[in-house]
Amino acid sequence: MAKLEIVSKIGKIQNQQERIFKFLSDFRNFDRLVPPETENWSSTEDTCRFKVKGQHIGLEIMDREPNKTIKIRSSDDSALPFLLWIQLLEKDAYDTRVRLTIHSEVNMMMKLAIKKQLKKALDQLVDQMSIIPYP
Repeated sequence: MAKLEIVSKIGKIQNQQERIFKFLSDFRNFDRLVPPETENWSSTEDTCRFKVKGQHIGLEIMDREPNKTIKIRSSDDSALPFLLWIQLLEKDAYDTRVRLTIHSEVNMMMKLAIKKQLKKALDQLVDQMSIIPYP
């Protein structure tokens, strides 16, 4: 197995770090972030399930460090086991930076096949996080 780490670009969100953290700490808010090709979306505060390109994915929030980090893991029935970290850094009162990181272990062939797609997906998610309104 090969270690796979994919780090998104750093996004700039023009809102308060605490407000963004509160929003992103609840999967019920993620329906505003998922791409249109996502199917069968369902969520609670700590879990979500959906289907993308025929693959079933389940996620669980495993840890929250207030206003800084949200650690998410794939559920046991997901096609690909991974960890996803959402990191927030407040630069100024209405200038919060966000970065996403995926950690996984996959075979080398799989790593080569999915690395570019996952990087693109993470960057698109950062872009979406940068433009949605945070209540």
